[in-house]
Parts: sequence; C-alpha cells; structure tokens
Amino acid sequence: MSDRLPELLDCKALMAELGVKRATAEAIMRRLPVVQVEGLRKVYVKRSDVAAYVDARTFRSDHVPT
Repeated sequence: MSDRLPELLDCKALMAELGVKRATAEAIMRRLPVVQVEGLRKVYVKRSDVAAYVDARTFRSDHVPT
C-alpha cells in the first residue's frame, strides 16, 4: 500500500490545530463528513477535509460573503 492513511482529528485536536474554541471546532465538524469507529462515541474528521473546508471558506477582504 503506497498511499498513507488519512490523519484523523477529534474536537480537542481540531481546537489545538486551529487555535479556536470548542464551539467553533464543533461547528466545523458538523459541516464535514465524520469518521466514527463502531463501539466508540468519539467522532473524528479527516485532516484533509478540514484543510479543504478552511480553504473553501477563506476569502479576500473585498469578496467576503454576506
């Protein structure tokens, strides 16, 4: 297998990575596909999905959606 497995982030890791509060991390996670392991309550998101979401929601100051 040559492809690496995706890195998974839980809410706490997402908070630390982005430097945001829990409410913001949870809001981001609600907008992304989640990975949930059977038998566990914790959910994860893929790092690549987070990066794509942040890129998609980044705007120049003269093009911010209202």
